[in-house]
Order: sequence, then structure tokens, then C-alpha cells
Amino acid sequence: MRATVIRLVMALYPAPVRDRYGAELTDLLAHSTRPWRDAVDVGRCALADRAATWTWARSRPQLLRLAWLAAAPLGFGLAALVVAVGVVGIVTAWVEDGGYETAGAAPYAGRDASAIVRDGIAGNLSPAVSPAAFSVSILLSMLAVCGMIAALTLLVAPRHHLVAPVLTLPASLTVGILAIANLPIVGDVLGQTRSATVLSALCWCAAMLTLGVVITVLIRQGHTRIAVAVLVIGGLATLELTSALYASAARPAAADGVSAFSVWPLSIGGFADPSRISTDTLGSLPAMLTMCTTFALTRVAAIAVHQRKARFLKSQKPTTRSQHA
Repeated sequence: MRATVIRLVMALYPAPVRDRYGAELTDLLAHSTRPWRDAVDVGRCALADRAATWTWARSRPQLLRLAWLAAAPLGFGLAALVVAVGVVGIVTAWVEDGGYETAGAAPYAGRDASAIVRDGIAGNLSPAVSPAAFSVSILLSMLAVCGMIAALTLLVAPRHHLVAPVLTLPASLTVGILAIANLPIVGDVLGQTRSATVLSALCWCAAMLTLGVVITVLIRQGHTRIAVAVLVIGGLATLELTSALYASAARPAAADGVSAFSVWPLSIGGFADPSRISTDTLGSLPAMLTMCTTFALTRVAAIAVHQRKARFLKSQKPTTRSQHA
């Protein structure tokens, strides 16, 4: 416990101070007879040194990155919408060109895919249209966007430094989700019950913060495989928990009926009964949280791996110099 507190306190110092005096301060705290009081004093000094080195020129890039992170959920949603229009268009063209007589082809014959997607999101699909066909298109679109997000994140993460990514990533994304939820029309698409959306987003932020800390610690200790398992299982559990929490909070406003968004993720773990939840009320929040979860956990893991490699290379430099000497 004391070692963890010491590491947290030392992390508060600016890097130059930590590199120069870190060993002495760590030894002082490790052998202190008043560990908690001394840790508080050292932490206060660390924050004072951090504030003394603050300048607008150094903080501006970080603030711009945080602003981009806050806008990321909106970008994810637009990307998923564009891909969904393409997928629905391909499915519609395949049905019409193949001459298949399906229940959903006639009401939308001659209409473009954007009209079908718009009606599906608004819950105004024709009764003759099978919700499963639309839901599969949305699910495939979301998975495609998640794959692109993961691939781009692995490429971008080592190049753009973030201060305390475990904290700033979920916090910035949550701000972006809450901002979308309060927009006039887009907020209703995300989720019709604003209070449930806020509760679910805050729960998601806390879960991402916890998972980020666990994944970072595991990767720094060399347990990469365990970290990947925690990332996958924890991410899926978080999505199920937040969706079930939203459904429970919005249950008074939920009517019976099933639409496209009841497929994922309410039907995974049995925490909620999709047949009793109006997915018009649920909206596209599960899809949004899925994309944000993919981005947040992938970037936290990529940054942790990059930092571990950098520390390993840094520790090898004195050995190399001594061999040349």
C-alpha cells in the first residue's frame, strides 16, 4: 500500500524534477516514520512545482487534444451513420437486383438507403419491414466503425501524448456524450430519457477509469495477455451494465415493443428483458458507448505499451554506455 502511495505522489512531480530527485524522495518516504503526513507534504510540494511550470504555450496542445476527444463521440456517430447508409443501400440493392420477394422490399422500393436508416432510427419503419434486417445492418456498421477506430488508435496513440490518459480519455468522452445528449434533435436519437442517459454515461466513465487503471498497471508489470483479457471482458461487461442501468432508469418511460436497437447489448447477459424495453427510448446509446469503449480502452492500452517500451529503452542506455566505456 505504501509503495502504491509513493508512486502516485511521485507521479505528481514534473518529469525533470522526478528524474533528478525521484530516488531521494522515494527513499525518504519509504523510511519515513510518518508516512501519510510526509506523503501529503510531498504531494503538496509536487502540485506546487507542477503549477509553477504551467504555461499557456505548454497547455494549449493538451487543451486542443481534450477538445478533439470531446468531439470524438459525435464523429463516431456520424461515421457509423454513413457506414449504415452504405450497408443498408447494399442490402437493399441486393434484394431488388436478386428479385427476392421479401417483406421489407416493397414499402421501400425505389427509396434510397438514407430514408430507410432515418425511418429505422426514428422508429418509423413500415410494419412490413423486418426489424432484424435493419438491426443487422446497424450492428455490422457499428462493428466496422469499431474496427476502424481500433486500427487508427493503434497508429495515432504513440504519436500524440496525453496527460494522464487514464483520466482524461473517459472524462473527455463523457463530456462529449453528455453534450450530444443535450442537443435538441440528436439528443433524442441518442436516448429519449435524458436523466437515464446522464446516469449511464457517468457509470460508463467510472467503469472506464477503473479499467484504464487496471490495464495500465498490468501492462507496466508485463502481464500483457491478462491486460488484453481484462480489456475485452471488462469492456463487454461495462456495455451490458450501462445499457441495463439505462433500461432500468428509463423503465417508467418505456413502452412495450421491439425495434432494431434491442439486439445489442440487452440480449447478451440477461440483465434486462429486451421485449419489455422500448428501444425507441433506449436509442443509439449502446452503439455510441460501444464505439467510445473501443476507442478509450484501445488507446489506454496502446499508450501503456508505448510507455513501457520507452522505459525499457531508457533503462538500457546506462548499460550500453558502461559497456562502451
